[in-house]
Amino acid sequence: MVEAGARPGPAVLLSLAESRDAEPIRSPWIGPLLALGTRLSRKAQTYSGRQLIVALSVPSREFAAVLVGTGWTVCRPPAETITDPLIRLREALPGRNYRAVNATHVISGRFQGLDESHRPPRVTLAGQWAVDRMAAVAPVAEADPAEKMPRPPLGSIGRMTGVDRDWERRLVAPAADVAIVGTKSWILDDLEGVLARGDDADGDAIETLLLPKTDKSATWFTRIYSSAGFGEQLASLPEDLNLVILDGQAAIRYLNGILVPVVVCIFDRSVADETAAEQVVQLRNSRGAPLSLASDLGWAAPTGVEAFAFTVAL
Repeated sequence: MVEAGARPGPAVLLSLAESRDAEPIRSPWIGPLLALGTRLSRKAQTYSGRQLIVALSVPSREFAAVLVGTGWTVCRPPAETITDPLIRLREALPGRNYRAVNATHVISGRFQGLDESHRPPRVTLAGQWAVDRMAAVAPVAEADPAEKMPRPPLGSIGRMTGVDRDWERRLVAPAADVAIVGTKSWILDDLEGVLARGDDADGDAIETLLLPKTDKSATWFTRIYSSAGFGEQLASLPEDLNLVILDGQAAIRYLNGILVPVVVCIFDRSVADETAAEQVVQLRNSRGAPLSLASDLGWAAPTGVEAFAFTVAL
């Protein structure tokens, strides 16, 4: 059982399918990995001036990183308070980037004007749109890759976690503070998975819950990096990241260069290389202050998963 949000419910196993067409499988390891992300999200600001590192050893890395990332994102509130769309657009600055969401689309682009002489008022933002049909509008620091995308639908996980209650606000002003580093093609395959509460037929695509940044994104929650050549991008990592998930030994070797509040290292026990594990253990032994997953984070590893946590000075 995992309760990622504020909406309580009866204990139930989560199910996971590799795609919409695949048979879902209920398993006791799915919920705890999702729950780890929620616990870390709630603890992100607890260790001021220190970095929280969690190391997970799993039989297979399949879905582990995206489940932890999903647990984090469903607990992150919108990045700013959202006011009435018309009021927001009356205050909009020409040339500044904005996002908006209506019943069918997320729209992103430069604000080019508000026409209140038209009834209902219309805004020019990557095209012309009726303001009265917009559910939320928010400014954007920089332009998104795409001007328009279909509004992502939510299913049973969205309801279970309470994300459905402020979905429009999350879409226009997401926290967008998580990154996953690993074998990019594997991560993209995992994003096709479908997560559901028990036997609910309307599970959520993991891609919807994580909303990775792509060239088709008018909004996004998560950055995905390839571990190949990641060292060249370390110096330019965004300052607003709060969680980095290092998926696999090739990604974990960059741990010492990542200065964000929370890092999760996921080890694949099917890989014989122990170099990355030795690096993490050495960091814990030389600079780390151990934490209890149970008492400090309120989390217990599922059967088959080994884990430990510690903090280091940032």
